[in-house]
Amino acid sequence: SGLPPNFGFISYSDQPPSGTASQNFGHSKGVLLVDKSGTGIWLLHSTPKFPCAKDENSFWPSTGVKNAQTFICVTFRYEQFDKIGKHLQYIRAFPFDHRIPGDFHTELLDVVNKVHVPPDDHFQELNSNKRVNFYSIAKKIQGPDYGGDLYVTISQRVSSDLLVQTWGCQAGRDKSFCRKNKFKVENIKMIETSLSQWKNTQDHSKWCVAKDPQNNWVCVADVNRAQSQYTRHGGALCINDKRIKDIFKNLAKESEDCQNRSLLDILDVLNLRNFLNILNPDCDP
Repeated sequence: SGLPPNFGFISYSDQPPSGTASQNFGHSKGVLLVDKSGTGIWLLHSTPKFPCAKDENSFWPSTGVKNAQTFICVTFRYEQFDKIGKHLQYIRAFPFDHRIPGDFHTELLDVVNKVHVPPDDHFQELNSNKRVNFYSIAKKIQGPDYGGDLYVTISQRVSSDLLVQTWGCQAGRDKSFCRKNKFKVENIKMIETSLSQWKNTQDHSKWCVAKDPQNNWVCVADVNRAQSQYTRHGGALCINDKRIKDIFKNLAKESEDCQNRSLLDILDVLNLRNFLNILNPDCDP
């Protein structure tokens, strides 16, 4: 293959560039590039069919032009990749292209061999090459009290209400989570930057940020807020950092707060929206 013997990689995606991934695998996308003698990177992203080829001139898919996406890329020392491999097992990542030599971490070999382990929905600490703490988290598959909603799980772990950005055109998209005596999970409706603003129907990214001003958690994630996603594996990479938290929180121009129910929310509660086949006019049919 022409690759050095101490180099390994895994590209994983629920929407690979060719073929399909079984629904039994997680809804997650990313790339690991690992040098056993030093460091590696974990790139977690939201773009379908990426990378579409191992070619610097054609790795970006044509389908990746239309909507906003998220990417987070962190450099870790090699010894951290056993835990990253374990996380990929927790989220049941689908490896569509890979090369992991036999003397690499067992957990990475297990990922490419599709060895499944039950998810652990607690934070797993990861220490970056520059000694910054990150935290990976995986979610359960459905269960009582919104156990399959990654963002409800994160809200409980960080003890804060959350603002959440996920794909606005996801079929069966769930309304904001507004249970009494529970941390709230509010869907972001509109994103604003210094360059432009756009609706969640134009944004395929998945991330969340703590609403509490004293709480500095922010996570870049894999899954959307929809009933169909609560039965699939997925997770997030989080950091507790005020500067980064403030940047993300300031992107949220408008959200579905729990006191502001629209007609579509009421129809959702009555289970009429799917029955009446009401489509979001901002989404492709």
